[in-house]
Amino acid sequence: MKMTLSLKTKVRLIFAFLFILLFLAILPFHKMQEMNAHENVVQSYERVMHHVREQRLSREESIQYLETFNFTQVQNPKQILDSLHKPIIGREDFEAFNVDDSYYLHMRTPHFKILFKDETNKFKRSYLDLYILLFVILLFTFIYYLILKNINDTQHQLKSRQLFLRTIMHELKTPIAKGRIVSELIDDEKQKNRMIIIFEKLNYLIDDFAKVEQIVSKNYNPNIYNTTVENAVKKSIGMLMLENSDNVICENISTKKINVDLDLFAMALKNLIDNGLKYSTDSKVIISEKGNQLHFISLGDKLPKPLDEYFKPFHNDTKLKNHGMGLGLYIVNAILQMHRMSLEYEYYQDRNIFKIILEK
Repeated sequence: MKMTLSLKTKVRLIFAFLFILLFLAILPFHKMQEMNAHENVVQSYERVMHHVREQRLSREESIQYLETFNFTQVQNPKQILDSLHKPIIGREDFEAFNVDDSYYLHMRTPHFKILFKDETNKFKRSYLDLYILLFVILLFTFIYYLILKNINDTQHQLKSRQLFLRTIMHELKTPIAKGRIVSELIDDEKQKNRMIIIFEKLNYLIDDFAKVEQIVSKNYNPNIYNTTVENAVKKSIGMLMLENSDNVICENISTKKINVDLDLFAMALKNLIDNGLKYSTDSKVIISEKGNQLHFISLGDKLPKPLDEYFKPFHNDTKLKNHGMGLGLYIVNAILQMHRMSLEYEYYQDRNIFKIILEK
């Protein structure tokens, strides 16, 4: 009963965290849509005002000129201006406002001030992001219902986990990746960094949860077959999808035959490489084959805890930016045990050395 309650709690916490991240991710995009729409209008106003300045148009000439662009002069400017909110942009010679989806241009020259209403440009709101959010919420709710409904039945529980994994990975990986790319287009540096961290943490959460569900499943049957150490190392580096793989240095990697589930074994190697890249002081990892061992060597501080402590799930400090869920070495150890291998650790000359003891 305690295990059942613990599993329910973990599922609820994970879904609660995913919902929070989804809301945090979608709200800035909604605001960014408004900013982009306003920017297009402001650029057209800048061109208009540039012409007024260059030609030194008088008040009457300015009115006639703007009327050709379907602007109408506001007859009671003081009353309107008093009711307007903060301008979407304020320059020395003009201001732009948006009220009730209509745009206003307030021309301010040294000799006169005129308020115009833009009869052409109208702010058109897009609710696509809200529809996507609603769809994902409904999807999450449906998956959550399936998991809790079958949580007391072991076979149904495993099927629900598989459904959860396939659906989450398929539905969220692509929008997360696209969201991470779009985040780079945000001009505000603080807002951009916040969005990047949100997508990175969401990606870490999904990856870690998918891995732990896959590895700890009691019905998982490894697909063991004959391959080489070189193939496993190459596959693990490829799984990292690094922009520059020069920081992963391979030494003496042989074509020695080993019997492994290549996907799982490469995942274990990938986690060791990933840890080395994240926590080393020079962002480099050396992979070296020595006898019946694979060494993963990186420059950095010694582990503050015994290695066995890192074989426990969820051991990391969640305040760290790149903490993951503390599942990296837990997954590595679980995979190696399935292959009758082991992991050892040594700290020598300011270097962390993780050693995979291959099967005999």
